Amino acid sequence: MERIKNPILSYFADYIEKETGIMYGEDNAYQLENRLVEVCRAVDVPSLESLLKLAQEGGLHSMKKQFILDIATNNETSFFRDPKIFKAFEKHILPEVIKLNNVGPLRIWSVASSFGQEPYSLALILQQQQELGIPLVNAEILTTDISHRAIERVKMGLYSHLEVQRGLPANLMIKYFDKQEDDHWKLKEIIKNRVQTKHVNLLNISGVYGHFHVIFCRNVLIYQNEAKKKEIVAKLATFIPTGGFFVLGAAESMFGISDAFEQVSYESALFYRKK
Repeated sequence: MERIKNPILSYFADYIEKETGIMYGEDNAYQLENRLVEVCRAVDVPSLESLLKLAQEGGLHSMKKQFILDIATNNETSFFRDPKIFKAFEKHILPEVIKLNNVGPLRIWSVASSFGQEPYSLALILQQQQELGIPLVNAEILTTDISHRAIERVKMGLYSHLEVQRGLPANLMIKYFDKQEDDHWKLKEIIKNRVQTKHVNLLNISGVYGHFHVIFCRNVLIYQNEAKKKEIVAKLATFIPTGGFFVLGAAESMFGISDAFEQVSYESALFYRKK
């Protein structure tokens, strides 16, 4: 990735990479600039030059620094994004990990899940399966993100009409969401209660314990350099028992990153099973 030429953007790109591992280069510098402009508006700073001066002089307090990271790491997401992944999870992965799990609850980790559409999509699947008689009452879903703002959105379980229209089947929206007066939709508690939230930086994982039978880490590694990819996968692999699954995004691969997994395919969707 070619280094950003603009000195202001380069300064913030270096800060973001140091704190999160997420890389901005010349090819997506425009995206970083747009997001920093949003930061300026939110913290009442007149220009990017002023924001840089504040940062260099130590005038950015922790809240503003966190806001920069929140904006920089706010990635696109939707309910049931890449539907074949969720179809394969429901039909193949879930039955396998139920057999694999002899003791304790089934545990799933949604890594860097942004505003929660991914973990709540999984929660909807678990709820439907339980209603069909599959014993998933104690199944647990942990969702984590480096962004405090994202975690607060997950906790609220509140989505705009546009957000619920993107990928969410109408029958699930009607059954598991309550319509709000401001044209928003709020998840019912029976679904929200399936998801636990935690603020976690993947470069320094803390406060997460135990095994997870499936870890969803989609569209996270594409923003990291090769060394950081290997480091993150190695850490996450320690949480997965033999036979458990690791899920990457459609444009990502485990090739050259880790030999702890074998590639398997269900419903034309790729998964990685712990050896």
